[in-house]
Amino acid sequence: MNPHEKQIPAWWQDLQRKTLGMAGENSKERIRRLMRLRKVILESEDEVRKALDTDLGKPAMETNLTELLPVYNEIKHFKANLHRWMRNRNVGPHFPYLLSSGHVQYQPKGCVLLIAPWNYPFQLAVMPLIAAVAAGNTVVVKPSEHAPATSALLAELLPKALGEDVVRVVLGGGAVGAELLELPFDHVLFTGGERVGKIVAQAAAAELIPFTLELGGKSPVYVDESAPLESTAAKVYWGKWLNGGQTCIAPDYMLINRSMVPLMAEAFRVAASKVQEGEQIGGSSLCQQIHTQHADRIRELLQDALAGGARLEVGGRWDQQGLNLEPTVLSGVTPQMRLMKEEIFGPILPIVGVDHLEDALAFVRSRPKPLALYIFAQNPKVVHRWTKESSSGSMCLNDVVIQITHPDLPLGGVGASGSGSYHGRYGFETFSHARAVLRNSHWPNLTSFFYPPYTPFKVKLANLLMKFMR
Repeated sequence: MNPHEKQIPAWWQDLQRKTLGMAGENSKERIRRLMRLRKVILESEDEVRKALDTDLGKPAMETNLTELLPVYNEIKHFKANLHRWMRNRNVGPHFPYLLSSGHVQYQPKGCVLLIAPWNYPFQLAVMPLIAAVAAGNTVVVKPSEHAPATSALLAELLPKALGEDVVRVVLGGGAVGAELLELPFDHVLFTGGERVGKIVAQAAAAELIPFTLELGGKSPVYVDESAPLESTAAKVYWGKWLNGGQTCIAPDYMLINRSMVPLMAEAFRVAASKVQEGEQIGGSSLCQQIHTQHADRIRELLQDALAGGARLEVGGRWDQQGLNLEPTVLSGVTPQMRLMKEEIFGPILPIVGVDHLEDALAFVRSRPKPLALYIFAQNPKVVHRWTKESSSGSMCLNDVVIQITHPDLPLGGVGASGSGSYHGRYGFETFSHARAVLRNSHWPNLTSFFYPPYTPFKVKLANLLMKFMR
């Protein structure tokens, strides 16, 4: 895109100019910027909890664990490692350039756009921001209009912490997002659904802007006969209904041997009973659905499944008008039902019976590649087969969701579940340009023997070199 072809806002040009100065910063300057961000968030924790309660009815403990703690952990990780990541990475001489030296230099890409979702509206706006700023970029953050309280708070806190010359928060709906995608950003990171992800990818590709897509999809759980069912049910129950089921890497459906379905359903009833007993003492720990349209869609998925012959094993007592939907487990689910064709993104877990491990592998491989894959098994041969014969953005063995919390593991999808990754060093590299730098000697080297004219002697020498190099 030629910047002169369209009207570029003055604030965007200011951000672009700022990137020139930030490119020369050392790690201490960038870490100080991150620590100012940490300080502002620490001082505003109560406001963050209040905003997330307003938008999602999120319990304070869940906000601490899923929105604030990951941000603090990421800043701490960057503080400890950024100085190493920013160093030039030296490479040795290579034949035929034996007198050369080279290195890889990590430069900021420039001004980047972060489009955040509504399901974790604080964490998924701030986590990529940390990586982008640590890499030396200026940033435009577009929060979701469906989480207005959190978006308004981000618009207040982020410029306060980092300065409007480093980060600008732009509020608004889809039309505002479309306008932003017309600006010549140096990178775009989008977190959200596949439909909008395709729009973002097309808009960025049209202007040759590199992009990262963090999408979702139907993340399967496979439970092997060797897995302990009680602990498996407790873990899946927690992971599925964390954030009201509105998590991109939440378990979407479960595959298990048909003979074990009744036992698995009973294990879920035990897990649900323990949660309900605790809630009688401490109050509800379930996050509500984001808005009425989303809650109605989840109700329709349940009604469609029950009408098609699915059996209600756990939950299902739902307020038909409200946003609080009880965790629900279904058995007797078939691939033709809507909830097996769409990403559920809510508190329903379908259990699908299979006859053999091969059937489960075939079932997963026949569908778009998921963002996460969860395997519960104590049999190492079963684990080995899933590791070698499946593809997913991430894989977690004998647990769910927790892989996203490890600072040295990337968050990213594959195929329909996304492209690119971030978190920790992977985020630093996503928002950096790895520039190749080669320094050669002034002395003649082997390549000078092949300068024109191509004499018979040079042709013979080139053929010998080809034999040597092949």
